[in-house]
Amino acid sequence: MPLLDWPRLVAHANADGEFRLQARFWTASIRIDSGDETVRLAISDGKLASVEPWAGRIASDLSIAAPAGEWQELLAPLPRPFYHDLAAAAVHHAFAFEGNVRHRCAYYPAVRRLVELMREVHNS
Repeated sequence: MPLLDWPRLVAHANADGEFRLQARFWTASIRIDSGDETVRLAISDGKLASVEPWAGRIASDLSIAAPAGEWQELLAPLPRPFYHDLAAAAVHHAFAFEGNVRHRCAYYPAVRRLVELMREVHNS
C-alpha cells in the first residue's frame, strides 16, 4: 500500500503558499523510502513537479528513509515526541535524512513544510 496519495500531495503542496515561499528557487530531487515503496519527488524552481516510482540506485539531492511503521508515527495527526519533526526523528528514531548539505541547510524549512503537508494528506 502506498505511503500517500502522491498526486494529492503534489496538488496540496503547489497550492500551499508557505511551501512555495520556502521552496522558491529550489530545484532538486528527493528520494523517499518507506518499507518497500521508493518514490522520487522532483522539485523544479520551487514547485513540486512530480512524484514517480524510483527503481535502482540513482543518486538524489536528498534522501529520507525509514521503515513503514516509522512513517506512520511521523505522519500521525498528533505525533509522539521526536516524531514531530524530521530532524528530531532522524536523531531519535529510525529515520535517515541524508544528502547534499547545501540542500539540507538552505531548504530545510521547505522539507519541514513538505512533511507537514504529507501529514495533512495522510490524515484527510
